[in-house]
Amino acid sequence: ITAINDFAAYYTKIDSGQPFEKYSRTGPFADIVVNLKPNHQLIFQRDSSYLPCWKTPQGQWYVDEILPRSGDGTKKMPDRVNAVSYVRIIENTNKEIVVHWRYAPKFDISSFPVRHTELNFASFVDEYFTISPNGKVTRIIKEGTKKFDDWADPLNKTIQTFNLTTSGIAEKKTQKPSYSSQPKPLRGNPKKGPEIIEPVACWKFDEAIGDLAKESISGYESNIIGPKSLWKKGISGTCLQFDGYNTSVAATAQKTHDINNGMTVEGWLAIGAYPWNWAPVIQQGAQDNGYVLGVTAYGKAGLKVKIGDDWQEVVSKETLEQFKWYHLAGTFDPGKKQITIYINGLPCGSKQVGQGKVVSSDEPVQIGKGHQMDIVDPVWNKKEITEYSLDGLIDEVRIYSKVLDEEQIQKSFEAFNPGVSVMNNPDMHKRKLPSPKRTDSFGARYLTMKFYETWDNLWRIGPHTDIVVDFDELPIRYVFWHGVGYIPMIVNENDQWYSNEFNETWNRSGGKGCQEPMSDKDCFHNHVRIIENSPARVVIHWRYPLIDVSHIYAGYVPQTGWSEWSDWYYYIYPDGVAVKKMQCWTSGGSHEWQESMAILSPGQRPEDVFESEPTLMFSDIKGNQRDYSWTDGPPSGVSYDDVKIHVVNYKADYDPFTIGDFKAGDIYNQRTDYSKFPAWNHWPVARIISDGRNCIFPDRTSHSSVTHVFWDAYKIQKGDAPFEEKILMEGMAKTTAAELVPLARSWLNPAELQVKNGCIGGEYDPAQRAYILMAEDKVLNVEIKASEQRPLVNPCFVI
Repeated sequence: ITAINDFAAYYTKIDSGQPFEKYSRTGPFADIVVNLKPNHQLIFQRDSSYLPCWKTPQGQWYVDEILPRSGDGTKKMPDRVNAVSYVRIIENTNKEIVVHWRYAPKFDISSFPVRHTELNFASFVDEYFTISPNGKVTRIIKEGTKKFDDWADPLNKTIQTFNLTTSGIAEKKTQKPSYSSQPKPLRGNPKKGPEIIEPVACWKFDEAIGDLAKESISGYESNIIGPKSLWKKGISGTCLQFDGYNTSVAATAQKTHDINNGMTVEGWLAIGAYPWNWAPVIQQGAQDNGYVLGVTAYGKAGLKVKIGDDWQEVVSKETLEQFKWYHLAGTFDPGKKQITIYINGLPCGSKQVGQGKVVSSDEPVQIGKGHQMDIVDPVWNKKEITEYSLDGLIDEVRIYSKVLDEEQIQKSFEAFNPGVSVMNNPDMHKRKLPSPKRTDSFGARYLTMKFYETWDNLWRIGPHTDIVVDFDELPIRYVFWHGVGYIPMIVNENDQWYSNEFNETWNRSGGKGCQEPMSDKDCFHNHVRIIENSPARVVIHWRYPLIDVSHIYAGYVPQTGWSEWSDWYYYIYPDGVAVKKMQCWTSGGSHEWQESMAILSPGQRPEDVFESEPTLMFSDIKGNQRDYSWTDGPPSGVSYDDVKIHVVNYKADYDPFTIGDFKAGDIYNQRTDYSKFPAWNHWPVARIISDGRNCIFPDRTSHSSVTHVFWDAYKIQKGDAPFEEKILMEGMAKTTAAELVPLARSWLNPAELQVKNGCIGGEYDPAQRAYILMAEDKVLNVEIKASEQRPLVNPCFVI
């Protein structure tokens, strides 16, 4: 408890008296107050979209609006429902308070209920307020930038200082942003070559610095499109890394080359993950005309050429491995009426084609990225056109206006072959779900968890983006990471991730498909905050809207601007057990509340995480356990009768458990050639416009789900701000389902507490897993009537 005389910050909900409060779908921690001394407060409040206001007995003053704001609300509150604005307390000590405010200063409101689809990472601003007890404030403002390096530049920030006094805000000083000096060029691998025949176009990617790539025959320089031009050691000198979504090189002034008498295209690549559909090493046209040399969604090298009225294509039987260099070449020989694909100098596929010439294109030559295409292997029978590029390294790309024969292509490969060591170890980060160093003490902390370089470079986020909760006596942790949209994860000693999912609805307010936190792939709305952090417990707040991948809000109400949002509150204790209060702001409709889900690192299949015998362990409150195996596929005859404890068996000592007063459940019956368990990779971390894509390979981060459980609402509120609320207990434990019976009984049927003296109350709040007491004296005397049927297991008291 914070006294109003203390120098301290706290979360609260302030009723501004404005009309919008009647419909506000926000919880008890919506605003922040910083007390400096009695009746002197710096307030971050919803009614200004969190622009801070300094209040004293002599008046109130807003801090400067450094970046002008506009949106779908008023001038004072430009973000009508604070859909893209939030605040968090980062530090709260008697020496210093730090508050983080993140917002989009400008967004378009022209297309309700489709909202904010024009936002991108550069649209957001982060402001940090560091407040001292004497009223001195340092404010640091980092504006979003298109280029990652501009964002990461430590000098590119606005710094404002001022003093908070009884009579207002004084001594304001503002320092404008500046920029650091240019970094040095990357030193590449030894140069190879020369070319066996002079090409008509060549990109060597030996610039090693900057945002331009030169075509060496004409000398024309092309812009490298994307958030960061990432130069790496190549097979000869340096190469360019493509991030899988944005990176491309387009020779916009390049003339169409005369390839009607035959053509050869070649290039080197190393794949980080297979593309969502065809992705080019190099292409020209590829809509109605032209050619493509690239990689298919199934990891095959391929050549497509428009000859006459028909697209002709040939793909290799060989699948290109990830994280290995390959030389690809493709030829069209009009005399032989043949197209051929080569890997590392050897032919690996050819096709006879009809009479005709290549239908030439006057479109730009494109490297690494082609036209938008629909994804391969979608779950749903619908078109999901998405933007993506090749994910990996590209080097030494050439076009020839003649057909190179097999011997010449072999010689070209050998001329630039860097040797086995380089071929098998491309200069590219491997991928594994992040695992920050454990603190070995119980508590929550803000940090920013890294994944791999090109993916991390997509984001414009600060050092306090994520939350991890560690334990002193357990090898598990709770993780709230932006890569999964902050969907809460429990992670065991083998770094295996598990989630009980989220609220989800479908096809509401014009939305198409799943409306869920998975769809906020850029975390424009989803966010997490540490509400409480003490040796006794941690409380985490996770907030998100229910939107589809086109950012259409479920249950949108034009009159108020509100739609369906969820506030989840995690009460996490030192024994590793969490109880979560899940509040979904909704006027009704069907919603999902739980799904047993494993999150898989690149390289992992579901079989690497789930045990097959058994996969599921259920128990009733008496300790009668039923096990279900997934040996040859989903089990049949799964019964949820009287189930109160639900365990998913992982290949680890610590398995995820879920406890609740369940009424029913089901299992996922899907299986494919890929796995006996269902598996999808449209989420997490993937930024494609899709809410369902089946796994083909374990090349990407993916997820696999096995069950749902269903149970009744804990609380329902009607009226102007309606919600439905449920509670659930979860964690990871080194036990069977039956061995969790005492824990389940202590929560579902808690022991009675009787107050003797020194306090009042004593009621048990299952949403907090705690007895609630109000102290009236320094000594509290209570009696708890525990029994085998109503046991005490690590009781908590909120006083």
